[in-house]
Amino acid sequence: MVRIQREFLWGGVGRGKKINWVKWKTVCQEKENGGVGVKDIRVMNISLLAKWRWRLLDGEKALWKSVLVKKYGENVESVLQGSNMVWPRHSSLWWKDVVKLGDFGSQDWFNQVVMRKVGNGMSTSFWNDRWKGENCFHLKYPRLDSVSNQKEALVGEVRDPSDLRLVWRFLWRRNLFMWEEELILSLKKDLEGIVWTEEEDVWRWSLEDMGTFMVKSAYKRMEDLVLKENRWRAEEKRVFKHLWKIPVPTKVVAFVWKTLLDKIPTMVNLALRNVLPTEGSMLCALCARMGETSLHLFLHCNLASSVWLHLMSWLDYFFPIPPNLFSIGNVGGRGKK
Repeated sequence: MVRIQREFLWGGVGRGKKINWVKWKTVCQEKENGGVGVKDIRVMNISLLAKWRWRLLDGEKALWKSVLVKKYGENVESVLQGSNMVWPRHSSLWWKDVVKLGDFGSQDWFNQVVMRKVGNGMSTSFWNDRWKGENCFHLKYPRLDSVSNQKEALVGEVRDPSDLRLVWRFLWRRNLFMWEEELILSLKKDLEGIVWTEEEDVWRWSLEDMGTFMVKSAYKRMEDLVLKENRWRAEEKRVFKHLWKIPVPTKVVAFVWKTLLDKIPTMVNLALRNVLPTEGSMLCALCARMGETSLHLFLHCNLASSVWLHLMSWLDYFFPIPPNLFSIGNVGGRGKK
């Protein structure tokens, strides 16, 4: 699918094999980050699979869930830890993809953005679910978890319901050491600010203010993890951001975009792609003084310098030749428009 997209972008309707001047990862970047905003179908597929994984958690009663429970067991609804589970050999490819999607791009990214919103605390594991803070308490306080007699306890079972204050009843299999008491103080500090209600506990998608899963926010998260390139400075991003809003034909904007990326068929670029022999001359065809690059052609070539001088004269505003192509957008002037 990516190959078809790539060939269409560079070959057009007539297709045919042409040079792919810009790597696909860059094409899929946001416009302000040097791309054209094309959706990466691998990342989109993971985002859509994430929706199924979310629906396994959100308490929805549906026939398809019953089928999965019958086929794979009761653990399907706790698939947050699914990447560490062993599933039958006859598992479908779709199910394996749903279980393993957290491993795409970043280890367990899905678990990092899904957390439990506690109401009455009667369906949330105190130690094993992420319900307060960035990590579950099993990972943050492994020492306390190892000496606890409440490993499978729910949040509502560890809390003392008879006390109106926020009091916790921890049970340990031995007396704690002094340094472990300090861990208890830290744990209790993490537990401050909890508001109890009579509502049931629910899962919350932390990437949305409403807490509900959205494919758009899942894609944005994966885009940041596996696609985003931080190669441009703020002023360069500003040029890319406004480039596609310029009121000129799209083919002109596309050419400027490729020029800014230094991905046009100059002598140097053609030699790098083995279109021209590397041992041949790569001097500029207009001035024969320097190698023909995008920067030279549009700024430093004798012909380019002449064009710039005529432009300044027409605008009645003279300025130094910009050091790079991105600086052109920051050159302001007065006079004729």
